[in-house]
Amino acid sequence: MLEKDMELYQVVYNILVTQIEFGTYRYADHLPTIEEASRFLQVSWDTVRAAYLRLKHNGYIDLTKRMGATVKIAYKVSEIQQHIRDFFSARQNTLIDLSRSMRPLFSHAQWLGLKSASPQLLDEIDRLAMLRDILPPYSMMQHLQQIYGALHNELLMRFVWHTFMFFQAPFLSIPTNLKNFPEESSPLLTMTECCRQKNWPELRTCVERFQQELSAALCRFYDDINPTDTKDQQISYSWNSYKKPSQICYSLGMELLISISRGDYEAGSFLPSLERLAKEKQVSVSTVRRTLQLLGNIGATRSVNGVGTQILPLEECAKNCDFSQPNVRKRLLDFAESLHFLALSCKICAKDTLSTLDALSRTRWKERLMYIKQANRYELVVYISLECICALSPSRVIRTVYEELLQQLFWGYPTRNMHGDQKAINAFYRPYYDSLLDSFNRGDSEGYADQLEEIMMYEVRFAVEQLVKLGIREAADLVLP
Repeated sequence: MLEKDMELYQVVYNILVTQIEFGTYRYADHLPTIEEASRFLQVSWDTVRAAYLRLKHNGYIDLTKRMGATVKIAYKVSEIQQHIRDFFSARQNTLIDLSRSMRPLFSHAQWLGLKSASPQLLDEIDRLAMLRDILPPYSMMQHLQQIYGALHNELLMRFVWHTFMFFQAPFLSIPTNLKNFPEESSPLLTMTECCRQKNWPELRTCVERFQQELSAALCRFYDDINPTDTKDQQISYSWNSYKKPSQICYSLGMELLISISRGDYEAGSFLPSLERLAKEKQVSVSTVRRTLQLLGNIGATRSVNGVGTQILPLEECAKNCDFSQPNVRKRLLDFAESLHFLALSCKICAKDTLSTLDALSRTRWKERLMYIKQANRYELVVYISLECICALSPSRVIRTVYEELLQQLFWGYPTRNMHGDQKAINAFYRPYYDSLLDSFNRGDSEGYADQLEEIMMYEVRFAVEQLVKLGIREAADLVLP
């Protein structure tokens, strides 16, 4: 299953409420069985069961062993239309931005997933595309699982699922929205045919065309419903990898790692006490204790009896990292998967961002590039380029996603010294830096984007190689072009 966290039942509950309020399921209609909904939405039976019990408690459905889940609310057509208008009015700016972000964020990954699909998987995609007895959002979710699942990147798959539940699931739950797509055979059948013919350029064209058509269909839909003005109450898009209370220690650990990496805590110095950190971060002492244990396991700190938690020099991190710990291995895999996602999306995101910079933004980007030379740390050209996309992209959605992905890179802290000493690092990265700086100075957005993607692919391969050497063999499953 894609997710196991019980908090997901709230997401599943919300989409089912939306479908009932949109008239996808009307009075006396049966919802999918728990088994079917689990398969359709790629979540556990327990998650669906919890969502159904809440639907029953709140009066949306009757739930019995004999009849299953049956809608008990009868909405008038006027009420359904108002539900739809209210829902999409409150999300207009966000959904339009998200729909336009699909191509830069997902087109390369979707193309690669299809390109990597086995003949058997292509046949299964075709079979599902031709089914007519399954709701469009459910068939799309299964297709997304099949296509992106071929890349073996759980973090990317979680993001695809989150985006689907926020955008495609409610949008495609309105039957009339299907008329906003061009009348033609299923685009997925066209894509799978490209795969069988190994026509990879045409496959990329088909992938991007469908993503653009989805965005255009959303815009036509907004023209039709005449949304109300809710500019001051727009629901924004957010994505956080750590939602469970038990994972707060990972968020706090990330925050402290970023502070350590930026020099807020120097090597040899000590972190504040447990009690002070708990008060400053507004978490429990036990959460801080688990966080510091994690930082110790990855080799960033050590506990000194009677004194506190000491920051270790970067060069000592790898030898002090306990790579046998499951939570350390999982965080390092998060690092590799984030790097992988960034590598697959950075080219279009960089080109689109660079091509829209105003004079002030160009100056900010140039200053960050010049800082690399002043600091004599040419390996920073990768992170700073991504950081500039995160800060300056015209898309709020892309800025949000890149901020989360960049934070995940800090879990790679134990691997940072595996490139060799600073002299060797600079010798390798200096040519890339010079080339990127030259492209930037010439205003060559496409050239900059091409070179950034090239070095990002190297970064992923290097990270995978190092993690496999450390026994984290799952990293080798990540698929690259």
